[in-house]
Amino acid sequence: MKYSIALATAATAVTAQNSCPYAGAACVNNLTYHATIDINAGKTYQKMLGGGCSGAFGAACQTNSLSAADQETVVKTLFDENIGGLSILRNLIGSSPGTTILPVCPATPNSAANYTFPTSNNDSCQLTLAQGAKRYNPNLYIYADAWSAPGCFKTSGVENGVGNGVICGVRRSNCTYDWREQYAQYLIQYARFYQERGLEVSLLGAYNEPDFNPITYSAMLSDGYQAYDFLSVFYPLVKKAFPNLAVSCCDNTGARQQRDFLYELGRAGSDGLDLFDVNTYHNYQSDVKEPFDDLLHGQNTLETEWSDGGSTWSPNWDIQGQNFEGFQWAIYMHNAFRKNVGGWSHWWCTWTQPTDASLIAVNGTSYQVAARLWAFAGYFRFARPGAARLDAESDVREIYVTAWQNTNGTVAIPVINSAHYTYTVDFNLAGTNVSHVVAYLTDNTHNVTLTNETFSLAGGKFTAKVEPRSMKTFFLDSPAGPGGYYLN
Repeated sequence: MKYSIALATAATAVTAQNSCPYAGAACVNNLTYHATIDINAGKTYQKMLGGGCSGAFGAACQTNSLSAADQETVVKTLFDENIGGLSILRNLIGSSPGTTILPVCPATPNSAANYTFPTSNNDSCQLTLAQGAKRYNPNLYIYADAWSAPGCFKTSGVENGVGNGVICGVRRSNCTYDWREQYAQYLIQYARFYQERGLEVSLLGAYNEPDFNPITYSAMLSDGYQAYDFLSVFYPLVKKAFPNLAVSCCDNTGARQQRDFLYELGRAGSDGLDLFDVNTYHNYQSDVKEPFDDLLHGQNTLETEWSDGGSTWSPNWDIQGQNFEGFQWAIYMHNAFRKNVGGWSHWWCTWTQPTDASLIAVNGTSYQVAARLWAFAGYFRFARPGAARLDAESDVREIYVTAWQNTNGTVAIPVINSAHYTYTVDFNLAGTNVSHVVAYLTDNTHNVTLTNETFSLAGGKFTAKVEPRSMKTFFLDSPAGPGGYYLN
């Protein structure tokens, strides 16, 4: 669709008007705060991939103590397009006994591999979670990712332990056998197992935090040069088996660490930056300070794992200003989106208390939803996968904004007010074809709640209040016939 672009009106400076003749507390209520947001649909950035969470390491089984009805409600709360709005589920391709699809290692890379789906617990309940999530989000995006290759494929000989090793066959591995192709087939087989059970894997990954060397869980090391040696085998095999299956690279512990890794990958071979489809990173050691675009060949970027890592559970939106409160997460995601990141995933979907590493805490037969989920919903219920980020600018530092145009023409404008007072915001939209606005408020007393406000949208302009310390998502559509609207 070609837009006729009109220049948005110039932003007006924020004003704090005070009609009081003297300073004093009695005059506070006379202060008014204004901001202007300009949105131009003629200038677009990355596509939205969505929001997600993981059921790895048994997290998907944590709801088993709940009643069947509550188990269903938890999945619905996370993945229903009109509640939590999540669309990405990150699965662990297990390598430890009881979780791996390869219980017995072949003698050599040329020996037959006896793959077996771990049916005793339904892939550590991950298959059960995926089936439930797909009921509420038919376009579920499953990211199947390996923390480690089977131990017999690595220099360490073990999948979990000091050193953790690298995949045999890459530079500096010095192994008797080259296990790269066997590891590639192992990963592809996991996708086949899910396909046989009616679920399509959308993204397949061979690495998790290859720059980190823990000794307490499955892990495998790699630098960018070694990743090139594996991906040059893996990528063509994936495309041969599943032409539409995307390949990830490479889930480093932070954005800075991922940049270093990509730099090495690009130097390792002339096609190094063409051996993956989605740039994936975690947010633990460093958040994204600049777009990855200069190190990519057009791939989108997905943040695939993060939690604050604390041991204190908090369901709050904005009480103490803690990192794990929902309001802070709304800003984390905003900052990433402004750096051309296309999606954001929390660590676990569910876990038992006490921890802030999950979106929903399970405590025996009860559960509690963290306000972090409502920060996710403020974005992902309205900016659906495939939406394009539009150019959007606020003239006030306290007002954060992104804007997204969905494939059906609807527009989502998530706005965060970090001030402790209400702002009146003038919106100027250029190049869109919308005429109807509704708003959804999230703060300490609202969870993505539809407001009863009415807005007058004319000439691409409307004005709205944005409450203090809140996230307010404006959703814009156009009439689709008598009494109807284009809904997202």
